[in-house]
Amino acid sequence: MPNIKPYKLLCLAGLLALSALSLFACAAPATGYKPSGLPGLVAFVSNREQNIHIYTIKPDGTDIRSTSSDNRTVDGLPGWSPDGSKITFSSSQSGKYEIWTMNADGSGRRKLTGLPGRCALPRWSPDGSKIVFTSEVLSTEGAKYLELFVMNADGGDVRQLTDGSTWPVEEEPQETHLAAGEHSHGGRNVWNSVPAWSPDSSKILFASNRGGFSISPILYIMNADGSDQRNFGLLIGVDASEPDWSPVTNQIVCVRGTAAKGDIWVMDASSPFPTLTARKVTENIDDNRSPVWSPDGKQIAFASDADGKKNIYIMNADGSNTRRLTYGDAININPAWR
Repeated sequence: MPNIKPYKLLCLAGLLALSALSLFACAAPATGYKPSGLPGLVAFVSNREQNIHIYTIKPDGTDIRSTSSDNRTVDGLPGWSPDGSKITFSSSQSGKYEIWTMNADGSGRRKLTGLPGRCALPRWSPDGSKIVFTSEVLSTEGAKYLELFVMNADGGDVRQLTDGSTWPVEEEPQETHLAAGEHSHGGRNVWNSVPAWSPDSSKILFASNRGGFSISPILYIMNADGSDQRNFGLLIGVDASEPDWSPVTNQIVCVRGTAAKGDIWVMDASSPFPTLTARKVTENIDDNRSPVWSPDGKQIAFASDADGKKNIYIMNADGSNTRRLTYGDAININPAWR
C-alpha cells in the first residue's frame, strides 16, 4: 500500500467534501416559491360509493367531494398543479390507463398521453411547465419495464427518461392495480417509478430497483432531461421509495421499510449524506404510505392502516399531532395536498 501522508489524506477528504457539496448545490429551496393561495384541499383515492375515484377533502376533515360520477372508469394517483387549479391523474376512461388533467371539481377532463403502455403517477413540476410520469414499456424480447417519461404540461413533447433494459433482469413481481394507487412496478426486469421534482424543477428524484435492489428500492436523482442519473446521496445509497420534496423546507419525506410495513421518514435534501439526516416520524406497527408535504412544509399527509383499513391522516412534520381525516369502511389512499 502506498505511503500517503496524513495531510494529503485530509486534502483528499476535503476535495471529496467539496465535490459532494457541488453535486447537491441544486438542492436548494425554490427562489420566490409561493403556495397557490387557494384554500387547503387534499385530493385522495377511495373506493367509496362502489367505485375507485378521486375525492377532495378539507384539511380539517370536512366537505368530502367526488370528482367523478362515472362508474365505468377508474381514476387514481392524483397530483396538483402548482397554482392549485388542476389535478393530474391516471384514468381508465379511454379504455387504458392514461394521464389526464381536470379542474379541482372534476370538470374539464382532458387526456394528455397516448402511449402503448399503461401510464400512472403523474407529477407536475413546480414551475408548471412539465409533468413527469411512469409508463410500461415492452421490449422487442417481450420483457416489460416501468419507465419514467416527461412531457409538457399540455401533453406535448413526450420523452422517455429512463431505460431499465440496460440493467440486470429481476423476478416477476405480483401485479397490483395501477391506477388505484398501490404502486405497481408491473411486468418484469428493472422498474423506475414514484418520481418527485426538486423545488427548482431542474432535478427529478425517483425510486428504482436497478442494481438488484428488488426488496428495498434505492432513491436516484437525475436532471429533468434524464441526464446524469446517479444515487441520491454520496457513497451511501438511500433505501426508500415514494419521495416528496418540499419547496419550502428543502426536506424530503419518503417511505422506508418492507412491502408489508412502511414507515414515514424525513431527511435533508441539501446534505451530501441524506441518510445520515434521516428521521423516522411514524412510531407504530402499522403500514404507512404515500407521504406528501403540505404547501407550507409544516405538515405531512399520508395513508395508514392504523385503524384497520387504509385511511388518510395528517401529522406535523416532526410526527406529532397525528389526526385522521377519512372514516368509514372504504379504502382511502394516495393523498395530494394543495
